[in-house]
Amino acid sequence: MRRLVAGLALVGAVSAPLAAQEALLPSAGWGVGMGMSAWYFSESMPQAGGPLRAVAEFALPFRVRTVFGRWTMDLTGAGMYGAAAFIPPDSVEDGEGRLVSLTGPTDLKLRVGGPIVGDNLLLTLGLNIPTGKVGLSGDETNALQALGAPALRMPVASLGTGAGATLGVVRAFDLGGWALALGASAEQRSEYSPIALALASGTSETQITPGMAMHFTAGLDRPVGQSRLSLLVVSDIFSEDALAISDDPSAATSYTLGPQMTALSRLEFNGKGWRSGELQLSARMRSQFSDAAGEKVEGSSGTYIEGSLGGILGGEGRTGLILGTDFRMHSGLTFTDALVGAATTAAGLSLGWESPRDRSVFRFVLRGQYGTFDTGVTKTTGMGVTLGMSVAARREAR
Repeated sequence: MRRLVAGLALVGAVSAPLAAQEALLPSAGWGVGMGMSAWYFSESMPQAGGPLRAVAEFALPFRVRTVFGRWTMDLTGAGMYGAAAFIPPDSVEDGEGRLVSLTGPTDLKLRVGGPIVGDNLLLTLGLNIPTGKVGLSGDETNALQALGAPALRMPVASLGTGAGATLGVVRAFDLGGWALALGASAEQRSEYSPIALALASGTSETQITPGMAMHFTAGLDRPVGQSRLSLLVVSDIFSEDALAISDDPSAATSYTLGPQMTALSRLEFNGKGWRSGELQLSARMRSQFSDAAGEKVEGSSGTYIEGSLGGILGGEGRTGLILGTDFRMHSGLTFTDALVGAATTAAGLSLGWESPRDRSVFRFVLRGQYGTFDTGVTKTTGMGVTLGMSVAARREAR
Protein backbone atom coordinates (compact mmCIF):
# COMPACT_ATOMS: atom_id res chain seq x y z
CA MET A 1 0.00 0.00 0.00
CA ARG A 2 2.85 2.41 0.75
CA ARG A 3 4.20 1.65 -2.69
CA LEU A 4 0.88 2.60 -4.34
CA VAL A 5 0.54 5.80 -2.30
CA ALA A 6 4.08 6.83 -3.24
CA GLY A 7 3.33 6.18 -6.90
CA LEU A 8 0.25 8.40 -6.92
CA ALA A 9 2.14 11.04 -4.95
CA LEU A 10 4.66 11.19 -7.78
CA VAL A 11 1.86 11.81 -10.28
CA GLY A 12 0.22 14.39 -8.01
CA ALA A 13 3.35 16.40 -7.31
CA VAL A 14 4.70 16.51 -10.85
CA SER A 15 1.84 16.01 -13.30
CA ALA A 16 4.07 16.15 -16.38
CA PRO A 17 7.41 14.89 -15.09
CA LEU A 18 10.68 14.86 -16.96
CA ALA A 19 9.90 11.30 -17.94
CA ALA A 20 12.35 11.07 -20.80
CA GLN A 21 15.13 12.53 -18.65
CA GLU A 22 14.46 10.14 -15.77
CA ALA A 23 14.32 7.20 -18.19
CA LEU A 24 18.06 7.70 -18.61
CA LEU A 25 18.49 7.11 -14.87
CA PRO A 26 17.45 4.01 -12.94
CA SER A 27 15.28 4.72 -9.89
CA ALA A 28 17.82 5.61 -7.25
CA GLY A 29 18.66 7.81 -4.26
CA TRP A 30 20.98 9.74 -6.54
CA GLY A 31 22.02 9.50 -10.14
CA VAL A 32 23.66 11.36 -13.00
CA GLY A 33 23.46 10.44 -16.64
CA MET A 34 24.34 11.34 -20.18
CA GLY A 35 22.11 10.86 -23.19
CA MET A 36 22.62 11.49 -26.89
CA SER A 37 19.63 11.15 -29.18
CA ALA A 38 19.17 11.87 -32.90
CA TRP A 39 16.57 11.40 -35.65
CA TYR A 40 17.06 11.54 -39.43
CA PHE A 41 14.06 11.79 -41.79
CA SER A 42 14.00 10.33 -45.30
CA GLU A 43 12.25 13.46 -46.61
CA SER A 44 12.41 17.02 -45.35
CA MET A 45 9.27 18.18 -43.56
CA PRO A 46 8.19 21.82 -44.14
CA GLN A 47 8.13 23.59 -40.76
CA ALA A 48 8.06 27.19 -39.54
CA GLY A 49 11.87 27.24 -39.49
CA GLY A 50 12.24 25.62 -42.92
CA PRO A 51 12.41 22.06 -44.32
CA LEU A 52 13.32 19.89 -41.30
CA ARG A 53 15.67 16.99 -42.10
CA ALA A 54 17.23 15.95 -38.77
CA VAL A 55 17.31 16.69 -35.04
CA ALA A 56 19.81 15.82 -32.31
CA GLU A 57 20.16 16.42 -28.60
CA PHE A 58 22.76 15.91 -25.88
CA ALA A 59 21.38 15.83 -22.31
CA LEU A 60 22.87 15.62 -18.81
CA PRO A 61 20.09 14.70 -16.35
CA PHE A 62 20.50 14.26 -12.61
CA ARG A 63 18.43 13.20 -9.65
CA VAL A 64 18.96 13.46 -5.88
CA ARG A 65 16.71 11.87 -3.26
CA THR A 66 17.00 12.15 0.48
CA VAL A 67 14.93 10.97 3.45
CA PHE A 68 14.38 12.92 6.64
CA GLY A 69 12.25 11.06 9.16
CA ARG A 70 9.20 9.75 7.29
CA TRP A 71 9.44 12.38 4.56
CA THR A 72 11.17 12.12 1.20
CA MET A 73 12.61 14.90 -0.95
CA ASP A 74 13.48 14.60 -4.66
CA LEU A 75 15.32 17.10 -6.85
CA THR A 76 15.61 16.59 -10.62
CA GLY A 77 16.95 18.65 -13.48
CA ALA A 78 19.09 18.56 -16.60
CA GLY A 79 21.26 20.52 -18.97
CA MET A 80 20.92 20.13 -22.72
CA TYR A 81 22.20 21.07 -26.15
CA GLY A 82 19.85 20.47 -29.05
CA ALA A 83 19.93 21.24 -32.75
CA ALA A 84 17.57 21.03 -35.72
CA ALA A 85 18.84 20.81 -39.31
CA PHE A 86 16.63 22.61 -41.83
CA ILE A 87 17.75 21.37 -45.25
CA PRO A 88 15.78 21.71 -48.53
CA PRO A 89 15.47 18.36 -50.38
CA ASP A 90 17.48 19.57 -53.39
CA SER A 91 20.32 20.72 -51.13
CA VAL A 92 20.97 17.47 -49.28
CA GLU A 93 23.78 16.38 -51.61
CA ASP A 94 25.40 19.83 -51.47
CA GLY A 95 25.21 19.95 -47.69
CA GLU A 96 23.44 23.30 -47.81
CA GLY A 97 20.97 24.23 -45.15
CA ARG A 98 20.58 25.85 -41.75
CA LEU A 99 21.43 24.45 -38.33
CA VAL A 100 19.42 25.96 -35.46
CA SER A 101 20.55 25.19 -31.92
CA LEU A 102 19.07 25.50 -28.45
CA THR A 103 21.05 25.12 -25.24
CA GLY A 104 20.71 25.70 -21.52
CA PRO A 105 19.55 24.19 -18.23
CA THR A 106 16.02 23.07 -17.50
CA ASP A 107 13.99 24.29 -14.56
CA LEU A 108 14.72 22.36 -11.35
CA LYS A 109 11.86 20.28 -9.97
CA LEU A 110 11.67 19.75 -6.22
CA ARG A 111 9.18 17.28 -4.76
CA VAL A 112 8.55 16.70 -1.03
CA GLY A 113 6.13 14.10 0.30
CA GLY A 114 5.26 12.34 3.52
CA PRO A 115 2.46 10.96 5.68
CA ILE A 116 0.26 13.34 7.66
CA VAL A 117 -2.18 10.85 9.21
CA GLY A 118 -0.83 7.34 9.72
CA ASP A 119 0.72 5.75 6.63
CA ASN A 120 -2.29 6.01 4.35
CA LEU A 121 -2.75 9.78 3.92
CA LEU A 122 0.14 11.48 2.15
CA LEU A 123 0.76 15.17 1.47
CA THR A 124 2.85 16.15 -1.54
CA LEU A 125 4.38 19.47 -2.51
CA GLY A 126 6.08 20.12 -5.83
CA LEU A 127 8.04 23.25 -6.73
CA ASN A 128 9.29 24.32 -10.15
CA ILE A 129 12.42 26.39 -9.56
CA PRO A 130 12.91 28.81 -12.53
CA THR A 131 16.49 28.01 -13.50
CA GLY A 132 15.69 27.19 -17.13
CA LYS A 133 15.90 29.44 -20.14
CA VAL A 134 12.78 31.50 -20.99
CA GLY A 135 12.00 34.05 -23.70
CA LEU A 136 13.10 31.99 -26.70
CA SER A 137 14.07 33.65 -29.96
CA GLY A 138 12.21 32.74 -33.13
CA ASP A 139 14.94 30.30 -34.19
CA GLU A 140 15.08 28.73 -30.72
CA THR A 141 11.30 28.32 -30.72
CA ASN A 142 11.50 26.61 -34.11
CA ALA A 143 14.16 24.23 -32.76
CA LEU A 144 12.05 23.49 -29.66
CA GLN A 145 9.04 22.73 -31.87
CA ALA A 146 11.04 19.82 -33.26
CA LEU A 147 12.91 18.76 -30.11
CA GLY A 148 9.72 18.90 -28.03
CA ALA A 149 7.63 16.76 -30.40
CA PRO A 150 5.99 13.88 -28.43
CA ALA A 151 6.63 11.56 -31.37
CA LEU A 152 10.42 11.81 -30.94
CA ARG A 153 10.60 11.41 -27.16
CA MET A 154 13.82 13.36 -26.82
CA PRO A 155 15.46 13.33 -23.35
CA VAL A 156 14.67 17.04 -22.75
CA ALA A 157 11.51 18.52 -24.32
CA SER A 158 11.45 21.95 -22.60
CA LEU A 159 13.75 24.34 -20.76
CA GLY A 160 12.11 27.00 -18.57
CA THR A 161 8.66 28.45 -17.99
CA GLY A 162 9.14 30.23 -14.66
CA ALA A 163 8.14 29.43 -11.10
CA GLY A 164 5.43 26.86 -10.47
CA ALA A 165 4.02 24.81 -7.63
CA THR A 166 1.81 21.78 -6.96
CA LEU A 167 -0.05 20.80 -3.80
CA GLY A 168 -1.73 17.41 -3.52
CA VAL A 169 -3.01 14.70 -1.21
CA VAL A 170 -3.26 10.93 -1.65
CA ARG A 171 -5.37 8.52 0.43
CA ALA A 172 -4.95 4.74 0.36
CA PHE A 173 -7.45 2.01 1.24
CA ASP A 174 -7.08 -1.74 1.80
CA LEU A 175 -9.56 -3.74 -0.32
CA GLY A 176 -8.57 -7.28 0.54
CA GLY A 177 -6.06 -8.39 -2.07
CA TRP A 178 -6.07 -4.95 -3.72
CA ALA A 179 -4.68 -1.63 -2.54
CA LEU A 180 -6.65 1.41 -3.72
CA ALA A 181 -5.37 4.99 -3.69
CA LEU A 182 -7.17 8.22 -4.59
CA GLY A 183 -5.46 11.56 -5.06
CA ALA A 184 -6.07 15.16 -6.10
CA SER A 185 -3.72 18.07 -6.72
CA ALA A 186 -3.70 21.68 -7.89
CA GLU A 187 -0.80 22.88 -10.04
CA GLN A 188 0.61 26.10 -11.37
CA ARG A 189 1.83 24.37 -14.50
CA SER A 190 5.44 24.47 -15.62
CA GLU A 191 5.55 22.36 -18.79
CA TYR A 192 5.16 23.18 -22.46
CA SER A 193 2.33 21.30 -24.14
CA PRO A 194 2.24 20.24 -27.80
CA ILE A 195 -0.50 22.86 -28.29
CA ALA A 196 1.76 25.62 -26.95
CA LEU A 197 4.63 24.58 -29.20
CA ALA A 198 2.36 24.41 -32.24
CA LEU A 199 1.12 27.97 -31.62
CA ALA A 200 4.54 29.43 -30.74
CA SER A 201 5.97 29.91 -34.23
CA GLY A 202 7.44 33.05 -35.73
CA THR A 203 10.63 35.07 -35.94
CA SER A 204 10.43 37.01 -32.67
CA GLU A 205 11.05 36.21 -29.02
CA THR A 206 8.29 33.99 -27.67
CA GLN A 207 7.10 33.67 -24.08
CA ILE A 208 4.76 30.82 -23.08
CA THR A 209 3.00 31.17 -19.72
CA PRO A 210 1.08 28.03 -18.69
CA GLY A 211 -1.89 28.43 -16.37
CA MET A 212 -3.38 26.33 -13.59
CA ALA A 213 -4.46 22.70 -13.67
CA MET A 214 -6.36 20.26 -11.48
CA HIS A 215 -5.37 16.58 -11.46
CA PHE A 216 -7.42 13.66 -10.11
CA THR A 217 -5.82 10.22 -9.79
CA ALA A 218 -6.96 6.72 -8.90
CA GLY A 219 -4.77 3.65 -8.65
CA LEU A 220 -5.02 -0.06 -7.92
CA ASP A 221 -2.16 -2.39 -7.02
CA ARG A 222 -1.88 -6.07 -6.09
CA PRO A 223 0.50 -9.04 -6.30
CA VAL A 224 -0.17 -11.57 -9.06
CA GLY A 225 1.79 -14.69 -8.17
CA GLN A 226 5.45 -13.61 -8.17
CA SER A 227 4.58 -10.48 -10.15
CA ARG A 228 2.82 -7.22 -9.31
CA LEU A 229 0.07 -5.48 -11.27
CA SER A 230 -0.59 -1.73 -11.05
CA LEU A 231 -3.39 0.27 -12.70
CA LEU A 232 -3.56 4.07 -12.76
CA VAL A 233 -6.05 6.60 -14.16
CA VAL A 234 -5.35 10.35 -14.24
CA SER A 235 -7.76 13.09 -15.35
CA ASP A 236 -6.60 16.69 -15.94
CA ILE A 237 -8.54 19.95 -16.17
CA PHE A 238 -6.75 23.14 -17.30
CA SER A 239 -7.18 26.89 -17.02
CA GLU A 240 -6.21 29.49 -19.62
CA ASP A 241 -2.62 29.69 -20.96
CA ALA A 242 -0.98 32.80 -22.44
CA LEU A 243 1.45 33.20 -25.34
CA ALA A 244 3.22 36.50 -26.09
CA ILE A 245 5.36 37.66 -29.04
CA SER A 246 7.72 40.46 -27.95
CA ASP A 247 7.97 42.30 -31.30
CA ASP A 248 4.28 41.98 -32.16
CA PRO A 249 1.91 42.71 -29.24
CA SER A 250 -1.06 42.10 -31.53
CA ALA A 251 0.10 38.49 -31.94
CA ALA A 252 -0.31 37.78 -28.22
CA THR A 253 -3.02 35.24 -27.64
CA SER A 254 -4.47 32.84 -25.11
CA TYR A 255 -5.96 29.38 -25.25
CA THR A 256 -7.39 26.79 -22.89
CA LEU A 257 -6.41 23.15 -23.12
CA GLY A 258 -9.29 20.69 -23.10
CA PRO A 259 -9.62 18.01 -20.41
CA GLN A 260 -7.47 14.94 -20.89
CA MET A 261 -7.51 11.42 -19.51
CA THR A 262 -4.58 9.01 -19.09
CA ALA A 263 -4.74 5.30 -18.24
CA LEU A 264 -1.65 3.24 -17.38
CA SER A 265 -1.19 -0.45 -16.62
CA ARG A 266 2.08 -2.00 -15.47
CA LEU A 267 3.09 -5.58 -14.71
CA GLU A 268 6.40 -6.03 -12.87
CA PHE A 269 7.97 -9.48 -12.92
CA ASN A 270 11.18 -11.39 -12.16
CA GLY A 271 12.41 -14.96 -11.99
CA LYS A 272 13.63 -17.48 -14.60
CA GLY A 273 16.82 -15.53 -15.12
CA TRP A 274 15.17 -12.08 -15.07
CA ARG A 275 16.53 -9.83 -12.32
CA SER A 276 13.70 -7.44 -13.08
CA GLY A 277 11.20 -6.95 -15.87
CA GLU A 278 8.25 -4.74 -16.75
CA LEU A 279 5.36 -4.78 -19.22
CA GLN A 280 3.67 -1.38 -19.55
CA LEU A 281 0.79 -0.01 -21.64
CA SER A 282 -0.62 3.51 -21.55
CA ALA A 283 -3.27 5.53 -23.39
CA ARG A 284 -3.82 9.30 -23.29
CA MET A 285 -6.87 11.04 -24.75
CA ARG A 286 -6.54 14.78 -25.32
CA SER A 287 -9.74 16.72 -26.09
CA GLN A 288 -10.02 19.85 -28.24
CA PHE A 289 -8.58 23.10 -26.93
CA SER A 290 -10.37 26.46 -27.04
CA ASP A 291 -9.00 29.61 -28.64
CA ALA A 292 -9.03 33.11 -27.13
CA ALA A 293 -12.70 33.52 -28.13
CA GLY A 294 -13.64 30.31 -26.34
CA GLU A 295 -14.30 28.41 -29.57
CA LYS A 296 -13.26 24.76 -29.86
CA VAL A 297 -10.46 24.29 -32.41
CA GLU A 298 -11.23 21.53 -34.88
CA GLY A 299 -8.49 18.93 -35.26
CA SER A 300 -6.89 19.64 -31.88
CA SER A 301 -7.95 16.42 -30.13
CA GLY A 302 -5.75 13.34 -30.20
CA THR A 303 -5.01 9.91 -28.79
CA TYR A 304 -1.58 8.63 -27.72
CA ILE A 305 -1.06 4.88 -27.18
CA GLU A 306 2.32 3.61 -25.99
CA GLY A 307 3.69 0.33 -24.71
CA SER A 308 6.96 -1.28 -23.67
CA LEU A 309 8.39 -4.62 -22.56
CA GLY A 310 11.83 -4.98 -21.09
CA GLY A 311 14.01 -6.00 -18.23
CA ILE A 312 17.43 -7.15 -17.05
CA LEU A 313 18.70 -10.69 -17.47
CA GLY A 314 21.19 -11.88 -14.85
CA GLY A 315 21.43 -12.70 -11.19
CA GLU A 316 21.59 -10.18 -8.37
CA GLY A 317 25.01 -8.63 -7.86
CA ARG A 318 26.25 -9.57 -11.33
CA THR A 319 26.44 -7.72 -14.63
CA GLY A 320 23.06 -8.01 -16.32
CA LEU A 321 21.91 -7.76 -19.93
CA ILE A 322 19.32 -5.05 -20.64
CA LEU A 323 16.74 -5.97 -23.29
CA GLY A 324 13.70 -3.96 -24.30
CA THR A 325 11.20 -3.13 -27.00
CA ASP A 326 8.63 -0.35 -27.23
CA PHE A 327 6.05 1.15 -29.56
CA ARG A 328 3.85 4.25 -29.83
CA MET A 329 0.91 5.28 -31.98
CA HIS A 330 -0.18 8.94 -31.99
CA SER A 331 -3.28 9.99 -33.90
CA GLY A 332 -1.87 13.48 -34.46
CA LEU A 333 -3.33 16.99 -34.17
CA THR A 334 -4.54 18.00 -37.62
CA PHE A 335 -5.05 21.69 -36.80
CA THR A 336 -1.28 22.17 -37.26
CA ASP A 337 1.37 20.92 -39.72
CA ALA A 338 4.13 21.25 -37.09
CA LEU A 339 6.00 18.10 -36.07
CA VAL A 340 4.54 18.37 -32.54
CA GLY A 341 1.16 17.45 -34.03
CA ALA A 342 2.29 14.72 -36.41
CA ALA A 343 0.45 11.42 -36.63
CA THR A 344 3.08 8.85 -35.67
CA THR A 345 3.67 5.12 -35.62
CA ALA A 346 7.06 4.15 -34.22
CA ALA A 347 8.86 1.27 -32.55
CA GLY A 348 12.21 0.80 -30.84
CA LEU A 349 14.62 -1.86 -29.59
CA SER A 350 17.01 -1.43 -26.65
CA LEU A 351 20.18 -3.33 -25.78
CA GLY A 352 22.65 -2.65 -22.99
CA TRP A 353 24.08 -3.79 -19.71
CA GLU A 354 23.88 -2.94 -16.02
CA SER A 355 26.94 -3.42 -13.84
CA PRO A 356 26.43 -3.21 -10.05
CA ARG A 357 29.14 -2.04 -7.66
CA ASP A 358 29.16 -2.06 -3.84
CA ARG A 359 27.11 1.13 -3.51
CA SER A 360 26.34 2.16 -7.07
CA VAL A 361 25.30 0.77 -10.43
CA PHE A 362 26.49 1.68 -13.92
CA ARG A 363 24.10 1.41 -16.86
CA PHE A 364 24.71 1.62 -20.61
CA VAL A 365 21.85 1.40 -23.13
CA LEU A 366 21.71 1.73 -26.92
CA ARG A 367 18.26 2.19 -28.44
CA GLY A 368 17.34 2.17 -32.12
CA GLN A 369 14.00 3.47 -33.45
CA TYR A 370 12.07 3.56 -36.69
CA GLY A 371 8.82 5.37 -37.40
CA THR A 372 6.48 7.06 -39.85
CA PHE A 373 5.45 10.71 -39.43
CA ASP A 374 2.53 12.47 -41.12
CA THR A 375 2.17 16.24 -40.60
CA GLY A 376 -0.74 16.55 -43.05
CA VAL A 377 1.62 18.20 -45.55
CA THR A 378 4.40 15.61 -45.68
CA LYS A 379 4.54 11.93 -44.83
CA THR A 380 7.99 10.54 -44.20
CA THR A 381 9.87 7.82 -42.39
CA GLY A 382 12.60 8.38 -39.83
CA MET A 383 15.36 6.50 -38.07
CA GLY A 384 16.46 7.37 -34.57
CA VAL A 385 19.18 6.31 -32.17
CA THR A 386 19.73 7.04 -28.47
CA LEU A 387 22.84 6.33 -26.42
CA GLY A 388 22.41 6.54 -22.66
CA MET A 389 24.86 6.07 -19.79
CA SER A 390 24.30 6.62 -16.09
CA VAL A 391 25.69 5.95 -12.65
CA ALA A 392 23.40 5.89 -9.65
CA ALA A 393 22.98 4.66 -6.09
CA ARG A 394 22.47 0.91 -6.06
CA ARG A 395 19.60 1.08 -3.59
CA GLU A 396 16.82 3.62 -3.77
CA ALA A 397 16.47 5.98 -0.81
CA ARG A 398 13.17 5.37 1.01
